[in-house]
Amino acid sequence: MDSAIENLARLGLKEYEAKIYVALVGLGETNVRRIHEASGVPRPRVYDVLHALDEKGFIEIRQGSPLMYRAVRPDIVVSFLKKDLDTAASESVKTLEALSVDAQQDYSPIWYVHSDWTIQRNLEMLVEDVTSELIVLCFNPETLAKFQEPVTFIAKDRAVKILFPEGGADGIVPREGIRYFEAGTHRDFFGVAVFEKIFSAPIHREGALFKLECILIADDRESMLIYSQNGKRMAVIITLPFITCVQNRLFSQMIEEAREITGSAEKTGENTNKIGRKSHQKRSTK
Repeated sequence: MDSAIENLARLGLKEYEAKIYVALVGLGETNVRRIHEASGVPRPRVYDVLHALDEKGFIEIRQGSPLMYRAVRPDIVVSFLKKDLDTAASESVKTLEALSVDAQQDYSPIWYVHSDWTIQRNLEMLVEDVTSELIVLCFNPETLAKFQEPVTFIAKDRAVKILFPEGGADGIVPREGIRYFEAGTHRDFFGVAVFEKIFSAPIHREGALFKLECILIADDRESMLIYSQNGKRMAVIITLPFITCVQNRLFSQMIEEAREITGSAEKTGENTNKIGRKSHQKRSTK
């Protein structure tokens, strides 16, 4: 009963309206006294709420002494509430979009994003805007798996390349249309081994531990860095051309020098099973 009241409230009924409507559904045709007892709504308020429900067409009243009340079928009421809610949502979107157009738009080349839900939404928008090629540097396969569906979807008609550190692709199940690579030691970045010293290794700064999980770059226009700070996942979105063009060139060069993974899904599955067996053996020897 409580869940029904909560759901009706989400659909737009006030608390007392939801309580009385649910009580009427359970009681059938009944009078004010029994409605008050079943719903818990204070008796002086029952009359006002019944009047409001009648105005909305959610109850029926039979004349007599006393007046008798019954609920309109739930499927009809819920359908009306849902339609009303959808209309309100559509009108809100139109109003907010109009406000957005009127507002002054300041270009900001760097955005910080928090929470997996927000990261997912921004990643989907980045991937949808890809016109030619999407490059993904993956340092945490679990993160890639969590956010991979939009990436897999565009691989049907756009180039998608995923680059792993050496050994980082073990257990990965290939997706159709995606090319996978494993990087060697790349030292053209000021003589530094980029993957080992900059990308793959955790970085400590002022008591915080940073770990890079994925970098996505759409063409050479927009990039997204997904990372964790003390275990909390965050992301940075960059559209500054000076940075995205350099990233695109650097990552493309890494892929040119990397080893392409051409194993079949069956072979990869075998590797996954081997990994699972090794993990089991380790647990067994403990």
